Amino acid sequence: MFINSRFDSFAKTTILITASALLFGACSGDSAAPTSGAVSGERTSYEITGDHALGNPDAKVTIVEYASVTCGACGNWHTNVWPELKSTYVDTGKVRFVYREFPTGVVNLANVGHLLANCAGEDKSFGLIDVQMKRQRQIINSADVKGEYVALAKSAGMNEAAFDACMADQEKIDRLKKVADDASNAGVTGTPTFFINGKKEQMFVIEDFHKKLAPLLGEDTPTLADKAAEEPVEE
Repeated sequence: MFINSRFDSFAKTTILITASALLFGACSGDSAAPTSGAVSGERTSYEITGDHALGNPDAKVTIVEYASVTCGACGNWHTNVWPELKSTYVDTGKVRFVYREFPTGVVNLANVGHLLANCAGEDKSFGLIDVQMKRQRQIINSADVKGEYVALAKSAGMNEAAFDACMADQEKIDRLKKVADDASNAGVTGTPTFFINGKKEQMFVIEDFHKKLAPLLGEDTPTLADKAAEEPVEE
């Protein structure tokens, strides 16, 4: 888990991304277009305006994740745990999943990545978050960081001018700051942090989620034998 040390001002982020030609070169290259998720316009009682959410709004369980697109632990979770959690619980309508921004890691770039996901539109936000989680090292270590983000913006149908405008969108900047402040007030100190039906939980691997979700859903906790039985047999 990455520990948050409070983020720098968004003004600094905007200056770094949009105005410093010495730090960032021109846009170069394209990245694969992010996949979009089915996003409901309805909200559960655990959600707030502006949340990015997937799954059935009438599900018995709502998981809220506080995460950062430049947090190594978050990238690991989204690569190794999220796919099974999504297929087992979210795609089946059992769980509603909510992503909330809490910048840790390379904080200025986390702010940039989250702003971009917010500006791209709700149907593309999860795809952009997913791509950033998987490409953290490439983006952070790039000699052309702005180019990386502009390429992501283009994959979501935005041009460079739209990206620059996004970085200066005060309404979206204020929202992200409020989400992070409210998270701190709720006891979030690092990422990823999960709340299940409003209760903060320490969750790391998929087995943790199985154990916690089973009783809430009225199901038996999956066992290793169950998982082995589900795996296809090679002939």
